[in-house]
Amino acid sequence: MDTRLAVYIVHGIGDQEKGFSKIMQENLMSNFEKALDHMGEGNRPNQAGALIFQEGLWADITQKGEDILKKNMFNDPDTDVDWIKARKFFADYLGDAISYFKGSDTDSQYSAIQTRIEGQIKELSSTTRPGQKTLLTVVSHSLGTVVLSDYFYDKRKTLEQEHELVFSNFFTMGSPIALYANRFFNHNNKSFTNFKPQKVKDPKGIWVNLFDEDDIVGYPIRPVNNHCKKVVTADLNVSVGSFFSGGTPASHAGYWEDQEVGKIIAEKLAIDWLRVNKWDTKDQTLKRITAYKKRYKMPAE
Repeated sequence: MDTRLAVYIVHGIGDQEKGFSKIMQENLMSNFEKALDHMGEGNRPNQAGALIFQEGLWADITQKGEDILKKNMFNDPDTDVDWIKARKFFADYLGDAISYFKGSDTDSQYSAIQTRIEGQIKELSSTTRPGQKTLLTVVSHSLGTVVLSDYFYDKRKTLEQEHELVFSNFFTMGSPIALYANRFFNHNNKSFTNFKPQKVKDPKGIWVNLFDEDDIVGYPIRPVNNHCKKVVTADLNVSVGSFFSGGTPASHAGYWEDQEVGKIIAEKLAIDWLRVNKWDTKDQTLKRITAYKKRYKMPAE
């Protein structure tokens, strides 16, 4: 097992999110160090290089079509349209969600986005130690959570053998995954039983869904069906955003630099790092994970 941890940080909707990955990296590295110190495990060898980061950008794929569509719609001399600025904003955000549709067309934007994600995973894998499996933690935001959930479902049988990465932790922030369950609604039994997102592969891994109650894009996932209750460790309600954006729908962009969010993610990374380096016994790891779940009031298994 690689003694380092791979962390893939995936953006959501909008080009304005470029640069958020760097903010999250700094957030995680700072809180990773604090978590180790709090555990009495600070100043371990190679601590500074414990986390291998990879940024995940994909929204430019859908943006190309949206830009052409907006040009066609809002520059037609025969058509008058009001609220142009608001409509452009809506076209960008709703357009990404509509564009990301799984079909059989190999030229679809779904395929293009998943190909981009596969390339980034391959790039991340090239930085890990050959011949050794590496624990992979994914931190994703907004529609990026849906993109990555689909990716891990599609790659559930081949990820480890192709890239030597073990899907260990999934942290979703401001996620609309629950809304996508409606694609699987069964009209016969009036349920969402066929909605089955992929669970993490690591037996000691977790899926924590972080959402702010004022973020209208982020929703809890566990209540959707019994399968979601099994694969999602916890839906945690966090308060994010600045003095001006907190308590408003603008809080949707507040997860990246929020210290509580960074602490929740980094503490699990610290537990994993002590585990893969065998500085903790199996019993110590179990105690740390149990205490971690209790501290953040995660549901019992």
